[in-house]
Parts: sequence; C-alpha cells; structure tokens
Amino acid sequence: MFDFDRFFDQMFGQQTAEQKRALEKVDIAWPEEEQFGKQALEQLLADLRRQNIRVVSRGKEVEHLRKLVALIRPQMQHADRYRSITVLLAESPESDARCFPGGILLLFRGLLEEAQNDDALVGVIGHELSHIDHGHQLRYLKSMKLAQRTFTSGMPGDPRSMMNNTMLLASVFARPFRPEDEAEADRDGATWAYRAGYDPRELAKLFLRFEARKGRPNEMMPAFLRTHPYDRQRYEAVLQRYEELVKTEPRGK
Repeated sequence: MFDFDRFFDQMFGQQTAEQKRALEKVDIAWPEEEQFGKQALEQLLADLRRQNIRVVSRGKEVEHLRKLVALIRPQMQHADRYRSITVLLAESPESDARCFPGGILLLFRGLLEEAQNDDALVGVIGHELSHIDHGHQLRYLKSMKLAQRTFTSGMPGDPRSMMNNTMLLASVFARPFRPEDEAEADRDGATWAYRAGYDPRELAKLFLRFEARKGRPNEMMPAFLRTHPYDRQRYEAVLQRYEELVKTEPRGK
C-alpha cells in the first residue's frame, strides 16, 4: 500500500535541520511583521463583511477579553516585542479564533459561548498568543525572503542550497500550519493559563466539545492534510501537561 504520509514528507513535509537553521537566520523587522499581519487581517475582515458579519473593537466583552489577554501576554517569551495586543470580536456563531503577526487577536462569539468559562477562554487566548510568540505565521514570510535571496542574488550559488530553499518554500505553500505548531501552542496555552491561576482542564474539555460537535474524526485522513492534531489527542496532551504542572509547580486550591 502506498504511504502518502511518507511520500509527502519526503517531498516537502518535515523540515530538515538545515532548513530550520536557514529560516532562523532570516530576520523579520517589526514594520514588516506589522504590515504582514495587517494585510492578513484585512483579507479576513473583507471576507467577514461579505458575509455581513460585524467585527467590534469596543464593548464590555471586548474589555473583558483584553483583561484576560493582559494576564497572559507577560508570559510570552517575546513580550517586549508585543507590548500591545489588539483584540477584536466577530459577531459570528462560528467557534473560532484567529491571530495575526504584529499582535492581533480576533475571537468569534461562537467560541466564547462554547468555551463556557474563563478558564477555557484563557487557554485559547494563550494558544493564539503562542502562535504569535513563536512566529509560526512568519514562516511563510521568511521562506519568501529566503527564496528571493536565492533567485535574485545574481550569483550561481550552491545548487544544493538552491534546491534546499526551493523545497522549503514548497513545503510552506503546501502546509503553512503544522500539527506540531498547534501542539506547541496548546502546551503554552495550558501552561500560561495554569500560571495565571486558571484551570487548563477546562481547555481540555473544550477539545472534547469540539470532537463531539464534529463527530468521529476521520482517522483515514493523511497527516499532510491536517493542520491540527485530533481533538482527542489535544485533550489528552493538555491533561498530561496539567499533571506535570501540578507536580513541578504545585499551588493551593
């Protein structure tokens, strides 16, 4: 039987150590990141307007979300870079949250309702801020800059290096968001929520509600088509992280 996962990863799936080092050397200046994030946000806002979905930046609920963000933001590794987080609320029943480079967070009303409490909501906020903190969404921009350097340098260059950069760009186009990014964001979300005094187990329960709403996950879906781990896996991983935190950073009830 043909192994699609193995084939895809060999072609443009898992990044090699060399590719990761190359991306780490690409610097994204703050103005570049900010502009990139605003452009991505504008594309989403335009799509929401076409659906007659209103997005608000004021109101009691937005202020409450800002207070929760303020509890988590200082725990970011690059908190000094993201001193201000823009918080928006989409008046949509969809249960979703989006983040954008430059420090922009957009939550959907449906998610607020499905979260059911601040403990789960803080975990979600931590998850989204983790994506920003680790620069997961900047991988595309970095890859583009790396490819541009390769093809416009005016030098023949090392054929192996050129092929490596080309394959890296192809992998980013093929799968811009990876399950390992989501797992890392889940771990941060649970950790930061716990350290802020909230219960990460509520975030785990949210993943179970996601699973129940979507029905049985499609176990036959190839890994290269998935951007997130299965909800059940996320549930178990967050519970495991909670148990680790209880042992290493015990606190009172």
